[in-house]
Amino acid sequence: MFARIPFSTLVFLPAALAAQTAAPPRPAGPAAADGPFITLGRVEVAATALGARSTDLLTSVTVVGSDQLEHESVDYPLELLNKVPGITLTDFNQGVITADVSMRGFNGEGASPHVRLLVDGIPHNLNNGYNDLGAVFPLEFERVEVVKGTADARFGLNAVAGSLNVHTHQSFAGQKLKVMAGDFGTLEAQALAGFRHGGFSQTYFAGYRESEGYRKHSDLSKHTLAGKWFYSGRDDRWRIGLSARVHAFDGDAPGYLTRAEAAATPRASPAFSQTDGGTIDNEQLSLHGDAQLAPGFTASLKAYRHEVQRHRYVRFTAAVAQQERVEDEVHTGGTFAARWKPVTALPLTVDAGAEYHEQDALNQRFNALSRVRTATTRDHRYTLENQGAFVSADVRPAGWLRLVGAVRADRFDGEFLNRANGTRTPILGFGTIWQPKVSAAVQPTRTVQLYGSYGRAFQIGAGAGAYGTKPLEASKNDGYEAGLRLTPAPGLAVRLALWRQTATDEVRLKPDNSGDSENIGETKRDGADLEVTWRAHRRVSLWAAYTRQQGTFVNPGGRPADAALRGREIDHIPEFMLKAGVDASLADALTLAVSVLGQGDYQLLPANTTEQFGDHTLVHADLRYRWRKATLGLHVKNVFDQRHAYVWHDGAQALFSPGDARAVLGTVAFEF
Repeated sequence: MFARIPFSTLVFLPAALAAQTAAPPRPAGPAAADGPFITLGRVEVAATALGARSTDLLTSVTVVGSDQLEHESVDYPLELLNKVPGITLTDFNQGVITADVSMRGFNGEGASPHVRLLVDGIPHNLNNGYNDLGAVFPLEFERVEVVKGTADARFGLNAVAGSLNVHTHQSFAGQKLKVMAGDFGTLEAQALAGFRHGGFSQTYFAGYRESEGYRKHSDLSKHTLAGKWFYSGRDDRWRIGLSARVHAFDGDAPGYLTRAEAAATPRASPAFSQTDGGTIDNEQLSLHGDAQLAPGFTASLKAYRHEVQRHRYVRFTAAVAQQERVEDEVHTGGTFAARWKPVTALPLTVDAGAEYHEQDALNQRFNALSRVRTATTRDHRYTLENQGAFVSADVRPAGWLRLVGAVRADRFDGEFLNRANGTRTPILGFGTIWQPKVSAAVQPTRTVQLYGSYGRAFQIGAGAGAYGTKPLEASKNDGYEAGLRLTPAPGLAVRLALWRQTATDEVRLKPDNSGDSENIGETKRDGADLEVTWRAHRRVSLWAAYTRQQGTFVNPGGRPADAALRGREIDHIPEFMLKAGVDASLADALTLAVSVLGQGDYQLLPANTTEQFGDHTLVHADLRYRWRKATLGLHVKNVFDQRHAYVWHDGAQALFSPGDARAVLGTVAFEF
């Protein structure tokens, strides 16, 4: 249920660390909140929390608890993020290319990477910026922290509009088993088990899912195995751990339909797509270390290796050839973060961090006929090295005032090898990319908090767009936010945020299948977010979020054709998003959760010359009955069987990927 725990205890530490890492005593007067964050659901964080935290930030932060996520039925884990306020899910439903998420007036088409995804603090973006979350099943989620805007100095590459921080269970104690079956041939089994012996904890997860899919030729099967082993010192002043995960996915792709076909036979798959589909293999290994090095000084260190292989066959229309697309990537690196709370009369916290991230990415494309290669169209290998560092200072000169200043710097190195002709191209000379950040909060009373922030983020070209001899400037993205957070009554929290984000030379992937990127000129994105959570009754909790947003081409690029885009809306950005839900305890053992997810329509082309599509409102319901150690569940997706689809335009016509109709699923879960 919402607001089950106070905001002040949302993030807590083991007792031995709390005295050193908690906020310093505050002067008399209104108690300034750590940050204007909002929680959805039950959030219980038992793992050690060191260094800068999302909930310390003076910007829009939403924390979603496991109880809002673990009961969902999703083919692709990114679907879970559809419940998060301010997040747009672009659901392609094309096998290997499942979906992507976007925020702050960007779209999820993949042409302009802008969201940094982390799982347990480890980067999970591919070279092209795509968010790789396929290996994590719902039962393994502990919480999701969503940071919107540019005020966060912890992350650089891909963090243009914010970050998604997925935390999985690392020190779970107990056992959970969940089995699901239902419409469209869906079968799923998940198991989570955790054991603690003194300072040693073990957490294991296994998940399997198969489905025939709503549409023809959309069968999938996938599985994940994960293990985490952590050891803490007797006084909890340090902790070390190892995390490992393997994942495999095999799925068909149903392809795209014309408007008439989607209206008449939404479950159909065109004949030319009958050999489309592919596989994903994912292996992750990471080392974690946390320690209190001295009174008031804590540090955290992570090292990782992440391997992803994606092999896909796709044919968009009958008029073009099938493409075979191969991506084989190895990501390695490390992160370091430290927090210092000096003993001074002025409450001060200093956070600093550094990271090194290296990518070795093979990107190949071939023309094919029924999965038989006929010609090579791309054979690229990229090496990309990113070094980044930040420092921030958080000072509270009075109980009602909080000021934060930060700066981040990133540098890049690497090489592009075109294996088709043997040419090597160095990375573009971006130099040091500086990103200043400032924010402030004023809390005149205990129930009112005003805050504002400014931050600069950046983009570089993805893939081949990061390399070359002619300049492709790194895009400078300046973000502004002003907000108000109210807690007018116990159990009620409201946040209103107004925001704007401008780019000097936005970087976008070229639509010519070259793998290169281009600057498309100045852009502007404006919006407003309203979020409310309310514990209306001891048995009833409600939440709601509404976002208005728009992206505009302000001063397009230098090509003659770009001039016509001035003042046009950026494509595939829904004009609004509406998300709401209610959790109710109908009886001591019976609970009902209902959620409403809606969005407005969007433009299909930058020129805004076509009809708009994409608006829909879907209702989902989840009924659960607990009997002893078992929970019986009935989950209904798209209760009112509403038609909806992802729509894009190939230059000649609009093409549709219809979304799922109503689905009914039953679950049996055991918890020990």
